[in-house]
Amino acid sequence: MKKGRLALVLASLALALLVCVVGCGSDREESNEPDDDSTPTQVSVIKGFGISPQGFPLDYSNMGAFYAEVSRMTDGGIMWNGLWKESGAGTVPQAAASLMEASKVYEFAPVVVFGWRSGTTLFLDVPSNHVNNWSNAAARSLFQSMLVDYAATYKPPYLFMGNENDAYYEQNASDYANWIGFYNSAYEAIKSASPDTMVGPVFNFEHMAGTGALNGWTTAHWGALESHDLSRIDMVGVTVYPFLNYASSGSVPGSYLDPLASRIGSKPIAVTETGWPAENLGGLNPPWETSQQAQVTYLSRLDAMLEGKNVKMVNWLHLYPMEDTGGSPTEWRLFSSVSLRDSSGYKRPAYEAWLSFDQ
Repeated sequence: MKKGRLALVLASLALALLVCVVGCGSDREESNEPDDDSTPTQVSVIKGFGISPQGFPLDYSNMGAFYAEVSRMTDGGIMWNGLWKESGAGTVPQAAASLMEASKVYEFAPVVVFGWRSGTTLFLDVPSNHVNNWSNAAARSLFQSMLVDYAATYKPPYLFMGNENDAYYEQNASDYANWIGFYNSAYEAIKSASPDTMVGPVFNFEHMAGTGALNGWTTAHWGALESHDLSRIDMVGVTVYPFLNYASSGSVPGSYLDPLASRIGSKPIAVTETGWPAENLGGLNPPWETSQQAQVTYLSRLDAMLEGKNVKMVNWLHLYPMEDTGGSPTEWRLFSSVSLRDSSGYKRPAYEAWLSFDQ
């Protein structure tokens, strides 16, 4: 495939997922290997995954096994990233509520991201006001009331508002200012309802820093971050995919995230998604290497990238690979193999390296 811009959609892969309630599926690990029933020792950094049971997004019957496997990992976490009005505007999404309930049963760290856009499409129109941008006062009120209800009810440890928001800064900088106004108001309301909840926005590092040359991203959009009042950010969330800039995982420099750190100082960093693809799927033939060894190498580079930084969490994108929903969509070809198990359920070599990864 010719080097240059690929047709990527880096919005969260979990936006379309419908998560089953606590207890669905077996809580036995669905693999060909024995379970490890040892109790993990707590450390300071959450190491998690986006919701990715075996068979997803076509089958969620293995959610219980997924919860159980992650809960056995040291400081294991699970992130739900979905639409703020998935269960109706103003109503807490059932999937987000289910994650919190499951975290009590399986004892993993729950992480939630309430999204409001996918690609160039916004989801801010509501029945009482169909204006689809951040000038919509009704949407702002309903979104904030949902966030407060969620915070007050569940006291979540981590809550993010918006995913890869820098894309909207590029799309509509003037309305982005309205978004910042909403964020500030919602932040204060959430902290009033649940003072210990860590709140922040999420950006895509490569797009914001202009370091995604293999995807045509060479213009920085730091204004997306700099528009924020850092005193109203408890942690800065970033999705990090260096394969969009480096053809080999071993080439990623330890200074990779320094441009972010220089702008936020000691503010905690949450890597909400990261990883490296293990396979070339669907004949995509991307300009970066795809192999299981590349994943192992990337983990060593990730360790160097995070060294000396105030890291709160690191989420590998998926535990199990996405199933092809039909037609080998670009999203599946690019991100399905950014997983620590393969399509048969076997552990990739990076699995054990991930268990010992320690920040």
